[in-house]
Amino acid sequence: MKSFLTTLLAIICGAVLLWGNIHWSNKTAVKVDGASVTKAVEKPAEKSVEKNDDPQEQEDGILSLTKNWPAEAIETFKKAQEEGQAYKILIVGSNALGDEPNGWAYQTKDGLTEAFGGENLIVEIMKYETTSLNFVQENHQEELASAEADLIIFEPFTLNDNTNGVGTENSLINVQRVLDQIEEVNTNTVVILNPPNPLYNAKYYPLQVEALKEYAEENDIPYLDHWTAWPELDSQEMNDYLTNGSPNEKGHELWAQFMLDYLVAKN
Repeated sequence: MKSFLTTLLAIICGAVLLWGNIHWSNKTAVKVDGASVTKAVEKPAEKSVEKNDDPQEQEDGILSLTKNWPAEAIETFKKAQEEGQAYKILIVGSNALGDEPNGWAYQTKDGLTEAFGGENLIVEIMKYETTSLNFVQENHQEELASAEADLIIFEPFTLNDNTNGVGTENSLINVQRVLDQIEEVNTNTVVILNPPNPLYNAKYYPLQVEALKEYAEENDIPYLDHWTAWPELDSQEMNDYLTNGSPNEKGHELWAQFMLDYLVAKN
């Protein structure tokens, strides 16, 4: 009798397990064209995070910022990138460069460093309160050449020349002497001429600056004519940007923005 009950109990347990398995299979099935298909439980797909680790794409992105530059400067920048070297820009001029941190030269330096990254590009500033004549007589052009910059932005003391009696012809001769010295030391250095700030209602000074611009054009020297961003010379609005003939905070900001619009191309 005991053996019979044990056997009966085993049969009942087996039937219960079989019924439970059939019931679960029916609950996890979906109908496809009238047939029953068991639905598999899938793990949720992991989200992918896109990350641009392609050095070539990153290099091309930085190179696109230089598209306004002279062709020679673009090539030397590209070469520096390929060789893993920092590209060197030198900003040179009179006290019109302004003081740190708000002078246009320092704002330009900060903007370039932010756009290109300090590992790709370095900017140095050299400021002299002198005329072009004294500059070359004191051999400061040798300092520019020995800096071995890839690109030099040169404000050639035209306003100081005007106020200190250095005539247009001599001023341009001095500029050429500076350029000759730089080329003699490093033929790959590119120089961009950049005039000093304009003055309100000046008469002779604008003619001297115009002569500098014509000299640059005749000799295929890049020239950044930031005067186009300032108010008209005979407009009293000019006085909003100048204090005692020098750029004030608003003037330096305008000048710096012009330079950065050129030096950091927008895509």
